[in-house]
This record gives sequence, C-alpha cells and structure tokens, in this order.
Amino acid sequence: MASHPLLALRQYATLSEPQSSLPPSKLLFFNSNTMVVFDAYPKAKYHFLVLPRYPFPPQSDPDSDESIVSIETLDDLKSLLLKAGPDEREEVIRAMAETAREVEEMIKDEMLKTEGFEWRIDVGFHAIPSMKHIHLHVISEDRISPSLKSKKHYNSFRPDLGFFIPIMEVQRWLQDDRTILDRALSATQTLLKTPLTCFKCDEPMNNIEKLKQHFEKEFSSERKEALKYIAKHGRQRASDEEVF
Repeated sequence: MASHPLLALRQYATLSEPQSSLPPSKLLFFNSNTMVVFDAYPKAKYHFLVLPRYPFPPQSDPDSDESIVSIETLDDLKSLLLKAGPDEREEVIRAMAETAREVEEMIKDEMLKTEGFEWRIDVGFHAIPSMKHIHLHVISEDRISPSLKSKKHYNSFRPDLGFFIPIMEVQRWLQDDRTILDRALSATQTLLKTPLTCFKCDEPMNNIEKLKQHFEKEFSSERKEALKYIAKHGRQRASDEEVF
C-alpha cells in the first residue's frame, strides 16, 4: 500500500476489508468500529495502535454505512474533542478504550508465554501526534526497543510528563467543557525537550544509550523478582495500579 507515511493510519482506517489489504505483520484485529495495528516503529517490547475506523457507524447499528463523525473530526484527539458532539466523541473514545482492553489482555497472555510474568501496560494518546488520524497507543512499560533512538522518542511516551495522555484522563475530559479540553492539549511541544531521566526511579541519564541500558537492567531485575515471587507464592504479586 503506497501512500505518504504520515497518512498511513488514515489509509488503514478507511479500508472496507482490512484483512484483505493488510498482512498479519501489520494488522492485529478489527471490528466494525475500530482496528488494531502494530506500531511500525515500536518503542517497547509490545506496542500497538488502536484506530477508529471510517465510516464510524453508531454502535447501536454496527452494520450501517453511515458515520456518526466526519473524517476531519478523526484527524487527531484535539479534533475529536473540539469538533464532535458530546455523544459522538464519547462513543468514539469508548469504542477505542474497549478495544484497547482487548489488546491489553492479549499482551498479558503473550508476556506470560515469553517472560513468565506480566508487567505494566500504558494506554494513552500523544498530545501532538506525528501521524494523521487519531490513534491510541497500547505500549508495555519496559520501553525496550531498537526503535527508541532519541530523547524526543522517549519523552513522548513518558507516562509522568504530560505529553503522553492516559486514556483515563481523556475519559475524565469528556465530562468537562471544551475550553478546558483546549487548554489541556496546548503548550506541550516543549515537554519533549525535558532532560533524560528514568520515569521509574528519577535517575538522570547523559544520553539515550545510557537510558536504554538502564531499562534493560531494570527489566532484568523486575523479571527476576517477579519470577522469584511466583515460584514462592504460586501467583504474581498483585498491583495497586490499573490502566483504566
């Protein structure tokens, strides 16, 4: 499928039969309202994108050819929040969140198969996306990947910085007014220049390679501790944190 790279997600989202057009290496699964694709340049061991399809039929009539939102409304998160009606934007976000939960469960199953334990999964949007068509990131917390090559890459996925907006926060915005939504998505580009520090332990890093080595060591330590706990107790330690 030849297209401008920045428009690839839009092209995917408008496919009437994704399974016929996209190989399994790109498409994870789809339903009437959403689709899930592999991130072409994953920033962690597991990294997927949830897209709303277009047309986006009402969930009350998933076989309809009509769309409850325009294609322009699906350009990015800000467009959806500011241009769609309250019911429509809530329906799109809800559909994306439900699909993200399915992806999360699939990732957890794969984590257990490959590493023997589960670790945190972050689900959220970029305040300023790099590609056209709204997409929700589902990414494992390890941030271990050859494609993580720069401070900008890392900071754009830091869960504690503000550029990466958790789905829970967006769902809270749906109960607020549009002025607040607009403010929440403004003046965020400078966050990408934040100095490199580990978002787990706050240790500063001189460069991205040092940070990546640090993540490898952290993951190895977390895995060792988790497997030791599982061997002793027959189950993984419960987490107090939830994605949604």
